[in-house]
Amino acid sequence: MSTYLKARGTTRRLGRTAATAAAVAVAVLGTTLATAPTASALDSRSCTKNITNQWRTVDDLAGAAVRTGPGQTYKKRYGLDFAGHFWAVCQAKSAAGNVWYYGKDSVYDRKGWIVASKTGKGKY
Repeated sequence: MSTYLKARGTTRRLGRTAATAAAVAVAVLGTTLATAPTASALDSRSCTKNITNQWRTVDDLAGAAVRTGPGQTYKKRYGLDFAGHFWAVCQAKSAAGNVWYYGKDSVYDRKGWIVASKTGKGKY
């Protein structure tokens, strides 16, 4: 067999090996991404009481902050304006003793915590 054919066969084997490695890498990466939690998915582990799913409406003219956890010390994710709607699914008390609702807003389905004192039971 000539040197050219040997080199050509080696190149084909290396090409197939590289293609196989790339396919495995894509499969592993795809599986990892598919099972990873989304960045916007906040958990509700702080919930202490499930409530009947209910719409809450922001009744404070200044609006209300939706936070990453039940309390003023948690990071603000976004704000809801006066008359904004929030779908509450559970509640918890903060370290300060305030009731907070966990759920999502009605427009963008963004999850978070909103203080109960800035909302009223709404009809949406």
